[in-house]
Amino acid sequence: KQQDLTLFDEIFQQMTEFKIDLIESWLDDQPLAGGAGEKIVELRAIPIKDRAALLAQTAPHANIRATGHGWCIATERGCGGAGLYEATRCPGCKNSVIDEVFASTWQDIYIQQRELIKIEDAGPAVRQRAERDLQVALDVITSLGLSPVEEMEEAAND
Repeated sequence: KQQDLTLFDEIFQQMTEFKIDLIESWLDDQPLAGGAGEKIVELRAIPIKDRAALLAQTAPHANIRATGHGWCIATERGCGGAGLYEATRCPGCKNSVIDEVFASTWQDIYIQQRELIKIEDAGPAVRQRAERDLQVALDVITSLGLSPVEEMEEAAND
């Protein structure tokens, strides 16, 4: 049992250190997307007297989960996990933070939607959904200060 408690304490310490580093990166100048990401960007304007103390006090209690396309900080219901399966729901969610870690994921989502739009016999519903999701992905990419992949490739070929 003591060995289990020691292991648990080590894991908890590692998780806390990870959260401190992650939240600290959000408080720096990196661009953020998502509802909570936009709020964090606004809060950067408020001076923090002792950032290290604030992070040490806050991080152990912060709920932060990776979704594969962003970070979810929902403490209770949130979307009920639907954003795990439908990535384009997350950018509009008040509990999402999308940072540069997930930039390539959003580039891939953008590319997938462009490919879907090109399928002529997929039907109007697929086209409509792909166009909507293409715009969501584009909004995230530009919020992160980037350009869509193929636009960067086209510029390189010119």
